[in-house]
Amino acid sequence: MKVRYLMFVLALVVAATFTSNAQNAQNATKEKLYISLENLEKDNLAVIDLATFKEIKRLTAGSHPHGLTSPRSQSVLYAASEIGGVVTLVDTIRDEVIKTFHVGFGVEPQNGAVTPDGRFLYQPSYAGYWQVFDTQNEKIIEYIHTLGIGHNTVMAPDGKFVYLLPIAGGEGHWRRPSLGLPRTQPKEVTVVDATTHKVVGTIPVGAGPRPGTISPDGKRLYMNVDDLMGFLVIDTAARKLISKATMTLTPNEQAVRSRSHGIAVANDGKEVWTNDVVHAVTYAFEVTVDPPKQIARFPVGRQPYWIVTSKDTKTVYVNCPSDDVLIAFDVATKKEKARLQFPKGSHNTRMTVVAAPRSTT
Repeated sequence: MKVRYLMFVLALVVAATFTSNAQNAQNATKEKLYISLENLEKDNLAVIDLATFKEIKRLTAGSHPHGLTSPRSQSVLYAASEIGGVVTLVDTIRDEVIKTFHVGFGVEPQNGAVTPDGRFLYQPSYAGYWQVFDTQNEKIIEYIHTLGIGHNTVMAPDGKFVYLLPIAGGEGHWRRPSLGLPRTQPKEVTVVDATTHKVVGTIPVGAGPRPGTISPDGKRLYMNVDDLMGFLVIDTAARKLISKATMTLTPNEQAVRSRSHGIAVANDGKEVWTNDVVHAVTYAFEVTVDPPKQIARFPVGRQPYWIVTSKDTKTVYVNCPSDDVLIAFDVATKKEKARLQFPKGSHNTRMTVVAAPRSTT
């Protein structure tokens, strides 16, 4: 009896310790959502407190901010500005602009990714390449050329590899300055060793890459591509396409051409959510099966563009810039939780969630 009692007491102590540690870790950070409001020249980076789902501050991050990324420490944020070719460094603890880097990020810098240790920023440009920016020495140390237009970047969770996703683009893209570089139509993902900053492989995907995301263990890359209503599933170790998820469209939807844009991993890696832009629908797929299985679809605002999740992946956030609205969904119940309306014309597009350390001052 005494042994059973002691085991029961020990179990209570362990459970209490685990709960206390979890609460302490949660209390040590403040989860916030940073959203670019691309149509605004000033106050164009909105800061949302996810505990209250209310906007708490506005910052100015250059002109037309388009790419947002934060290292493992979550203490800073890098915001790339399409107009002006600059990157703004933001202190996420105090929500203040630290400095702006004017170091030649090329024509219209796009959606980059920083290594987990915060040392190197892989910054794409419409000029047709990625720049590797040494954040410690504040200089570009490498240029990586790919096919197409530098646009989206996915960092492996362990920081060993970087996946470069250039877009093919359309007539509007091709009118941009190219700095004399040839324009090509990419149908591949370029893989870079984040230690040497050298290309170590490519992954054929059959169409122009669009936004991508990666599983928590880094084993699967999920990505939108041109002309696919859904997403591809890529084995990162084998560096090959292994499956694809396809949206089930209604007959009316099938009659109107659309595209998929915006993708995120939810529910501890078990689900992937993605957008049908023209039909204004967001989809959820189960990715524990092959091919992925569609499990839900939700009407959202016009032109859903970007998706991110809370740090615990239990809440999904969808940006709908044509309606200037942000929508939160509960992953477990597959129901809408809340909406946040921005002023008309704000055009909320790219966003990222940061668990910022709480200020001690």
